[in-house]
Amino acid sequence: METTRRKFLQGAAAFGVTMAVAPMVFADTMPKGIPSWKNGSPAEDALDTDPSVSFVYSTCLGCRSDCSLRGKIKDGVVIKLDGNPYSQMSTDTPLKYDTDPKEARKSAGRLCPRGQAGLQLLYDPLRVQQPLKRAGKRGENKWQAISWDQAYKEIIEGGNLFGEGNVEGLKAVNDLNTPIDPEAPELGPKANQFVFLAGRIENSRSELVKRFVNNSFGSINWFEHTTVCEQSHHIATSFTFAGKGHLKPDFENSKLILNFGANYGEANFPMNGLSRKLANFKLNKGKLITVDPRFSVSASKSDEWVPVLPGTDAALALGIIQWIIDNKRYDQSFLEAPSKDAAAKKGESSWSDATYLVRKDNGKYLRGDEAGLGGTKDDYVVLVAGVATLAGKADAGDLLGEATINGIACKTSFQLLTEGAKEKSLDDYAKICGVPKEQIVRVADQFSSYGKLAVADFYRGPVQHTNGFQAGRAVCILNLLVGNVDHRGGYQAGGTTLSYMGDKNGKYQVAKLHAGAIKPKGIRISREQANYEDSTEFKKNGYPAKRPWFPLTKDVYQEVVAGVIDGYPYPAKILWLHMGTPAYAIPGMKDRVIAGFKDTKKIPLFISTDIVIGDTSMYADYILPEVTYMEQWNALGAPPTILGLVADVRQPMTHVLPQTKSLENICIDLAKRMNLSGFGDNGFGAGMPLNKEEDWYLKLVANFASQYGKIPGVTEESQVKYILDRGGVFDAGGAYEGLMMKSKVASLCTIYAEKVATTKDSMTGKTFDGIPAYYPVRDAKDQEIKDDGYPFIATTYKQAFQTHSRTISAPWLTEIQPENFVEMNNEDGQKLGLNDGDLVKVSGPSNKDGVKGKVRLRPGVRPGVVIASVGYGHWNYGAADAVIDGKNVPGDSKRGKGVNINYAMRVDDSIGNVCLEDKIGGSCSFYDSRVKVEKV
Repeated sequence: METTRRKFLQGAAAFGVTMAVAPMVFADTMPKGIPSWKNGSPAEDALDTDPSVSFVYSTCLGCRSDCSLRGKIKDGVVIKLDGNPYSQMSTDTPLKYDTDPKEARKSAGRLCPRGQAGLQLLYDPLRVQQPLKRAGKRGENKWQAISWDQAYKEIIEGGNLFGEGNVEGLKAVNDLNTPIDPEAPELGPKANQFVFLAGRIENSRSELVKRFVNNSFGSINWFEHTTVCEQSHHIATSFTFAGKGHLKPDFENSKLILNFGANYGEANFPMNGLSRKLANFKLNKGKLITVDPRFSVSASKSDEWVPVLPGTDAALALGIIQWIIDNKRYDQSFLEAPSKDAAAKKGESSWSDATYLVRKDNGKYLRGDEAGLGGTKDDYVVLVAGVATLAGKADAGDLLGEATINGIACKTSFQLLTEGAKEKSLDDYAKICGVPKEQIVRVADQFSSYGKLAVADFYRGPVQHTNGFQAGRAVCILNLLVGNVDHRGGYQAGGTTLSYMGDKNGKYQVAKLHAGAIKPKGIRISREQANYEDSTEFKKNGYPAKRPWFPLTKDVYQEVVAGVIDGYPYPAKILWLHMGTPAYAIPGMKDRVIAGFKDTKKIPLFISTDIVIGDTSMYADYILPEVTYMEQWNALGAPPTILGLVADVRQPMTHVLPQTKSLENICIDLAKRMNLSGFGDNGFGAGMPLNKEEDWYLKLVANFASQYGKIPGVTEESQVKYILDRGGVFDAGGAYEGLMMKSKVASLCTIYAEKVATTKDSMTGKTFDGIPAYYPVRDAKDQEIKDDGYPFIATTYKQAFQTHSRTISAPWLTEIQPENFVEMNNEDGQKLGLNDGDLVKVSGPSNKDGVKGKVRLRPGVRPGVVIASVGYGHWNYGAADAVIDGKNVPGDSKRGKGVNINYAMRVDDSIGNVCLEDKIGGSCSFYDSRVKVEKV
């Protein structure tokens, strides 16, 4: 490869869109002597000692990992990226936090290919350079470049903006008094007809935008993308571990990890840190068992691969649970402790509900006042040698048992789990999973042979199914059975961070610094965090609801889209899509999303903030040009894989295109023009302005300083500078307290999910299961989906060099693999007469036209499964030509290579306009759709 950095940046500068932007000419500012990439990098980087090169510490966003980042900048041009040597996110041997930044120039952390390629996202020649207004019909990709003043005026005031009739702007929709529907007042005010939907948005950026949408404008409809990613994992984990949504093995000390589809070394974040920890785990003779229909990177490093059929993880986990219980291989001492005090006597910091009595009549825990034991509604009840006792007065309860207490029939949680796991035999579970019974027994035996040093881990793989929540819960409960919670070498809540919002002893409690803050009211357009039974619709019609309601989860991305398209439970007037692409991302929904988003009656005003003309933003009325993550601010923590203290700061390294604005500054500008509370000269209070994003973020960094309490400097400014000069606050030490983790769950952990078991399904009127169970693929009305005639199950995965829809614009990454493939087992391919590289069509019941791609045959795919990596198969994101101000701007056709197998996936015909989904956790189902493969 002959391309040099100089040539790359010169190429970026050559982009010829006719806009009122100064030309980007970097050639004369570039340092001399940077080697060609084919020659490799020198032993010592000359940039480290060049005094004209400045270093700026920040945070990556090449994927969800948020690895600590450092940029090397000369004359305003970012010329190299590497890892932050202060941070344990980027290195196992971080520098001491008090190391002088001048000395730190000599060291570097690690950065993966996606991180390195961030330069090409920053200097992408196809970035949107100033506000665009559509100049034709939606989706024609014809645009007019306009000023920010014009964009703001039209978005706020509305009017006959496109010669298609009057459109209400933000000002008209900002009505907190007029109900959307006077006959259904619970829906809330007209302001809720403004919907903000984000793809990639994080942490403190989210908080500022929520301030604008929820607390200043008054709309309840702020959402991010989580259900199109991994939400059922978080919900399942939260319902088991006292609200903690993400736990990870203590890789440094675990002896066995049973990995359900968490792809270490490829996608599971933080990819950089997890890869290092996996390598160290194996060097320390750790045993790894991977459950995955694909022979992944994790599987290749495993002692055993369990190639289950997609969607059967719950069956496998329940089979393991059954064997462990039958063979008494569980940690009885941990499970029988019914309270904090009882657990402490056994050396435990957390305890379980295994001994708690559950009522048969209403699915609730039996409480002390009901049992006639003199307790209160807050006291749980256990059996001690068959005698009902308040949990707080018992050192140990009976694990197995049922009894009638004060006329109320009950069973223990552990009894319910035992019965649930035994609803099917091991032979049945083996048949469901498509793996030998002997392998289930072997895995169960191995997992329960290491005590508290064995961990069951999972992420997207088991949960992006219609039964995803229950599968996730079953995996979580495996950890409770071996009693590993909070233990060194066990399942742990990760390191610590600092509260950027200042709600934990911070100098600025930012959320409270908002005079006139609005508490939004009403029902979200996704029907999440609300009970259908409280609605006017239920009182009129009963069950089923028109579409599912999601009282147990949040950020149900695909149902926000479905709600907007269907106008249910009310129509939207304004949709603001930020860095999201639902047409590309939601399984099976490409054509339906496009048709809905093009319809100006369904979405009268459609605004997008984006860095390019994207696969979905191309259907917007306005595209407001956002900055890239190398031009942004943010304050973040770290995922639980990383131990110690991590409080990261993302700060701008440069600002390439003068007319681009951060989302935060766009919100601030709009709020000030509309005179909304919480922004402007007195946004934080008298004399405390919120006029630009720095007013927000410097307070958040000051909160880091005040909470950490060890930052040198006598002034706030000097302490903030100290943190920014290192990219955050980091302390890799102090992760352990003897045999326990320093950061703990330290709470009641639950086998039985009481809230789930007492919540009714809006589509059937039945309560959900409080104990994990296996179900086949089902639609929203609980009807089994078989799709005879479609012999393969379609799934997706992420590679280490393509992650989501936004890395396709980096040529360094596409040079590694220009296109992806339809991957299938070589024997399946041979039966269909296929050879490697043949063009095939993958189609399903909801998309008979299907998608086309080249086939790759390999034994590392389970028979009966077809797989494609994500990130490819775009129709825009710069792949298509655009017309701006009447002139054609050529696209880059290479960005359209490959296949997005999502398009062939199934739509839920029982309700329409949505993919198959998990009604408890809310996740999209990416791994349940049946397809057929044909040679083209």
